[in-house]
Amino acid sequence: MKKMKRREFLKTAGVAAIGAGCVKAGISKLHAEEKPSKDKEFQPGEKATTSGVYDVFHDKIDGEQHAHQHQVIVMAGTVFPRCKGCRQWVKFRLAQQTVFIDKDPHFET
Repeated sequence: MKKMKRREFLKTAGVAAIGAGCVKAGISKLHAEEKPSKDKEFQPGEKATTSGVYDVFHDKIDGEQHAHQHQVIVMAGTVFPRCKGCRQWVKFRLAQQTVFIDKDPHFET
């Protein structure tokens, strides 16, 4: 049997203990929000179903790119707005689901 170094053991044991503690405490399900598929695009007027970082895709106006693709942070329940330039032709797609730290049960508030 290979002898495990202390640091490796602590990492392994710590992760196992934290994981077991989370499951025991019912924290294994951090996100109660509905997670859309990666391909789901939202349009202005629709509500975000989950909090996270969203990619924003702007439509070209008369063949001109008025804004490059960028990312925004959106809270679940937020209504996606129209763009000042391309109006209702802007699209939003979830890039990374997130949870605000005050909603994460691993931390004290």
